[in-house]
Amino acid sequence: MKILSKAVERRRHKRLAVMGSPVAIMKPGPSRPGKVTRISATSVEIIYDSIDSARPDDTGELDILAADFVRPVYLERLPVRMVSDSATSDNTGPPVRKRVLAFDPMTADQHNQLQSFIYSFAY
Repeated sequence: MKILSKAVERRRHKRLAVMGSPVAIMKPGPSRPGKVTRISATSVEIIYDSIDSARPDDTGELDILAADFVRPVYLERLPVRMVSDSATSDNTGPPVRKRVLAFDPMTADQHNQLQSFIYSFAY
């Protein structure tokens, strides 16, 4: 009888799917905001429109905005470094790209705001 091993999660913090439509403004980066699709305490995945299939510059800072019924959420100037940027295959609309960013060391206040965002908008 064969013993099948279970796939091991390689990430220390699993990225969670994001509810709603929070947007991310990458600096420097694409001219339009992107949609935050997955997030963890250490990284974020963003889908954005690519103009003429051009790959924008590497991102150094990130702002995340989310509308909430009680209060708006605005995470400002989160330090990030780019992990990957790739085209996604979606033939139904304009060409889109997926960018994964890892968070660089943040201040305690930024880390607390990020945790609050994850508890409020991710599952």
